[in-house]
Amino acid sequence: MSIIAKITGFFKKNPQNLEEDAQLKTHLYIGKFVKQDYIDIGESIAIDGKRIIIKKSESIMSIPLEAIIKAGDNIRVGDFDMEESLRLGKEWEDQKDVLKFDDKGMMIR
Repeated sequence: MSIIAKITGFFKKNPQNLEEDAQLKTHLYIGKFVKQDYIDIGESIAIDGKRIIIKKSESIMSIPLEAIIKAGDNIRVGDFDMEESLRLGKEWEDQKDVLKFDDKGMMIR
């Protein structure tokens, strides 16, 4: 690879760079109060793929990142499917403490 190609690739946004940027910015979405129509719906506790995990009292929701309108001191979300979010939040809670191993016996995420 030529030096020019390396320099150009460094400044160019490619899918790998976008994925790395998203991983670096997860801290912008964790540990913040989440509001919908100015009503507190919980606190963000994790990111799971393209969904944000929200906890309120005893319930956990999994809201798509596309529903986020603004992320600042608080996270403001728009409309989303509440039933699906509660179902996916329950699934996330059930599987979060399960250890997974590959075919060689090594622990994986």
